[in-house]
Amino acid sequence: MITIAQIALSSSPAPSRAMKEFTRVLEQSALLVEGDTESVSTTEIRTLRYRNQFSRRSICLLAIDSGLGQRMESNYGLPLLAGSADGVARWDKDSDQPVSITPEQPWPGTVIGAAELSIPLKENLDSAYVFLHALPGHEDALAHLWETAQNIFRTEKRSKISSYVDHKFGTDHRAPSSDVSLASTTISDFLISAGFELTQTEICSRLSLPADETVLAPLREAAIAKSGDYRLLSWTGGTPQEYREDMVEMMTAFEMDMPVAGIVEAEANYSVERLIKSEEMMATLGTTSIITAAQHIPTGHLAGYTQLDFEPGKHSVIQEDTLVLKEHRGNRLGYLIKIDNLERLREQAPERTFIQTWNAGENEWMWGINEQMGFRPHTAVGLWQRKI
Repeated sequence: MITIAQIALSSSPAPSRAMKEFTRVLEQSALLVEGDTESVSTTEIRTLRYRNQFSRRSICLLAIDSGLGQRMESNYGLPLLAGSADGVARWDKDSDQPVSITPEQPWPGTVIGAAELSIPLKENLDSAYVFLHALPGHEDALAHLWETAQNIFRTEKRSKISSYVDHKFGTDHRAPSSDVSLASTTISDFLISAGFELTQTEICSRLSLPADETVLAPLREAAIAKSGDYRLLSWTGGTPQEYREDMVEMMTAFEMDMPVAGIVEAEANYSVERLIKSEEMMATLGTTSIITAAQHIPTGHLAGYTQLDFEPGKHSVIQEDTLVLKEHRGNRLGYLIKIDNLERLREQAPERTFIQTWNAGENEWMWGINEQMGFRPHTAVGLWQRKI
C-alpha cells in the first residue's frame, strides 16, 4: 500500500519529521546523479522557504508505504503532515500567520518517494511544474505521486506541465533545441511512460574556487578596454532604492531573453514590490546575494547585472542571473560584471569551494563566457513536458 500525504505549510523554523524525510529523499536523488548534495537546500532552509507562497504556490508530497489512518486533510483531500515541529498549521488565504495549529500525530510507515509541485501565481497561469523523486527500489511510488499531482493541477486549472530532471551526460536522449545528450534515469523513464517529451536540455557546470587569476586577468583587461562608458556598482543583499526600477527592467528582460523551448511561453510580471518581497525572503532564509551591475555613465541607468547566491550550511555558490540589456551588448560587460563579482565573493566568502550554474544547451554565448572563465560541465538537466 502506498499513501500520498501533503506536508502542511510550516508555522515555525523548526523542521518536522515530514520535512526531514522530504529532504532525505531529495538528497538521495542528488547523490545518484551529482555525487553530492550541494544542490539540495538544508531542511531548515526548506522549512523557512515553504512559508513563502507569494509568487509560486509550493506543495510538497510524500509517498509512504502504509496507511495513515484518520488525519486532518488538505484542500485537495490529502492527509496532512506537519511542515514544522510545532504541528499542522491552518492558514487563511490572505494571512501571514497560521489561524490554528493542531499538534502533530505520530505516523507509521517509511517514506519511499517525494514530489514538489510549483504553481506560478504571477505569470504562466496555465502552467505548473512537478519534481518527482523515488528511492531506489521504490520506483512504483512515482505513478502514485504523478496521479496525485495531476489531480492537483486539474483543480488549479493548469494544463501545461513541466518537469526538470537531473541527468548524467549520455547518448539516450537529445532535445530538438541543442546537441546536449542525456543518459536515462528512472525518473526520465517514468516520465516517458507518462507521456512527457524532452523539449530542452541544460548544462550544469562548476567553477572551482578560488578562480584561476591567470585565466581571469586577460579577460578582465580586455573587458575594461571595451567598457569606457560604464562603471561597476556592487551591493550585498537588498537592492538600493535608487536602482530598483532598473533592476525590475533587467529582471524582466532576463526572463524574456532566456532560451525557451516547448509548450510554455516566456512571461514576466516583475515589479518593485515583488523585488522587495523576494529580497526580504532571501534575508529571512539567511541566503546571501552578491550583485555587481554595470552602470551606463552618460545616462546613469544600469545596463547589466550578475548575481551570486549562497546559503548557510553549504560549500557551494549558485550563479544566478547574468544579463546585459540588448542596447549595451558588444562592450564585454558580461565578462566585466561576472569577473568583478568573483572578487566580491572572494572578499565575503573565501571558504566557499565552487560555483554552480546552469545554461540552456542552445545558449552558446553565455556558456562560452563561463567556459573561458574556467567553468566545466558537471551534469545535465532535461526539461520534460506534456499537456493534461
